[in-house]
Amino acid sequence: MILNYYEKGRPEDPIIVFIHGSASDASVWLNELTIVASKGYYCLALDLRGHGETRLMQQPKEHMKIDIDSHLQDVMDTLTHLKIFPNKKITMVTHSFGGIVAVTIAENYPDFINKLILTAMPPQLVSPVKDFLKFLLGTPLEIIQKNLDFFQKTSLRPRYKSSIMTNAHVLQEIYKHVRRWTAFKKIPRLKCPIFLAAGRFDFVAPSALIYRLFLATPVAKFELFKWSGHAIMEDEPEKFKHWLLKCIETPSEKRSKETNINSV
Repeated sequence: MILNYYEKGRPEDPIIVFIHGSASDASVWLNELTIVASKGYYCLALDLRGHGETRLMQQPKEHMKIDIDSHLQDVMDTLTHLKIFPNKKITMVTHSFGGIVAVTIAENYPDFINKLILTAMPPQLVSPVKDFLKFLLGTPLEIIQKNLDFFQKTSLRPRYKSSIMTNAHVLQEIYKHVRRWTAFKKIPRLKCPIFLAAGRFDFVAPSALIYRLFLATPVAKFELFKWSGHAIMEDEPEKFKHWLLKCIETPSEKRSKETNINSV
């Protein structure tokens, strides 16, 4: 299916594709789209299946299997529709589950990917986070989505409102297919430059685990955000902006082992 997307910049410029995490939407990237496009890039932010405006375009059918490859195909269909694939290379900027989708694309279409910039991507789900998500995506989510009118009137931050409005079946499917996923079997095999960002107080994507992934990946660089949780873009927006631009503007052929950790 063709996904909803936001765009900034000129299509003839180098292309940056932004992918949000689960229970989120493309609006989390709107500030970054404006900033990056102002530097001479064409920026696209996609709403994944069941999220954001794509959720309004087509509701996934109950009990339909929606695995990681389904999200991959949606992204590729959209980029083909926009005449980006297979004609041009792209850099992908992601958050959380969006990184898993991007890594899967890089595995299947390695010549299409210029760089991967992976923000707070869980190398794998660990307990007790895995158990908590399984609980949250059951009865609590069902109760919330049956009372959406009430929750939409509360003073929740936009990101949390987006979370409760995301299609419940899609979130349950994402969890089902991610709970056994591990980056340690995938990312070290990739050849494109990879930039990993971790928040010190992130319990979904622990910084120590992301640092281990960095050490296992010859083409990777690592950045620790010392005052961030999982939503690094919101917790340290100025530092994130500068880090993102540095990653984007680093020549692709430069693959030296670099890190900025201070302490992990």
